[in-house]
Amino acid sequence: MRESDNFEVMRPFKLLVIFFAITISVLAFLPIRNYFRESTNDYAKWFRVGQAVLEGGDIYAPRGDGTFQFMYPPAAAALLAIPSYLGELPLIVFLVLLYSVAWIASLLLSVFLATGTAWRNHPLLYFLPGVCCLPYVVENFLLGQPNLLLLALMLAAFACLRSGKAWSAGALVAVASAIKAFPVLALVYLVYRRHWKATLATLMFLILLLVLLPSLFRGFERNLEDLNTWTRGMLHYDASALSQRQQRGYSWSNHSLVAVAHRLLRPVNAHRKRDQTLWVNIADIDFKYVTLVIVVAGLGLCLFYIFCMPPHNERTNSSDALEQAMLLLLILIFTPLAFTYFFVWLLYPLVVVLHLVLTAPPRSPQRIRGWVWFWASITLIAFTLPVSVFRPLQAAGSTLLACLLLFVGIGWKLRVTTHGPRLARAQQLGPRRENSG
Repeated sequence: MRESDNFEVMRPFKLLVIFFAITISVLAFLPIRNYFRESTNDYAKWFRVGQAVLEGGDIYAPRGDGTFQFMYPPAAAALLAIPSYLGELPLIVFLVLLYSVAWIASLLLSVFLATGTAWRNHPLLYFLPGVCCLPYVVENFLLGQPNLLLLALMLAAFACLRSGKAWSAGALVAVASAIKAFPVLALVYLVYRRHWKATLATLMFLILLLVLLPSLFRGFERNLEDLNTWTRGMLHYDASALSQRQQRGYSWSNHSLVAVAHRLLRPVNAHRKRDQTLWVNIADIDFKYVTLVIVVAGLGLCLFYIFCMPPHNERTNSSDALEQAMLLLLILIFTPLAFTYFFVWLLYPLVVVLHLVLTAPPRSPQRIRGWVWFWASITLIAFTLPVSVFRPLQAAGSTLLACLLLFVGIGWKLRVTTHGPRLARAQQLGPRRENSG
């Protein structure tokens, strides 16, 4: 290769590095600037909780409406106690640096899992999904939410599974679940795929993180009391409240299957404020029947997922990439509370979809259909942007629809890729001959 050709190849990657470096610098600066403006969003909450752990206070002290001020497991509070000891600004700096590393790691791990290598792939594979998910990344940084970190942990767990490091994979899933409970749904996948070592590691590290780690700060009995309080509060589910979120749980900002089903099938106020209203329901069904619809829809999605999965002995790295992208989408759909910043998890499915598009033959029907599928998903995802005119669409489930579109499309591709060749081989062999004897 001539030196000029090598320069042309490297130039897009240099521009990508510059773009992400500038973006991360700006995102890291904003929460620190907000600290001096006394507007730190959830960072202030993390500091208060960390201090409460250090001082033996109540980490689940209720607000005036009876909801918890802190809604994460006791292990998350214990993990926040360590950097909180140094003060609020050091805590913010620590978390901002952690989120910065998590974003870059998530992007590189996504590309690695989709293609087999983290470097020197098509520049669009890094740029387009990164830009499409940038609003969610911004929200994670500004609010101080850890969902970007959880994505990095889950993708690292998938990478460990690929390299045969089952214990490390289980430990990473456990850490993500101890920080914010919903990633624990991946445990079902580990069991179904017979990753027994990873399953055992997840359970063992969950016990260590949920029971033993907080006990170092709170004592064994106090921690069990905290764990019981948190469990009872977060499993709350009735016609007026969802997991400690009385108004926000069923509002337009929650894009989960549970919330969207209730907004569409019951006359639920989809506005985040009680004194304002937003109705999007197309039916008026009793609460218990809406719950039944949710259960049936969830079972249908699980059955479709299993239907698309290849047999255990026919799995490849490529098929694992597709089914793990579907897993992340399924977790997003099933978690009861899925606010806008949760959907930074779409980064990996978008990388997988874009890789499928870019590797299709040029100007082929597959390439054309792939681009239509990709941009249809992006258009639906765009309605998640914090623009008031989009709220009725968000309330009606545009983000959930984007997840379902990606889920079904990836599933169809997985089914065709893995089951199609097997069926073709079976047809070539012809029907089995009967024993003449």
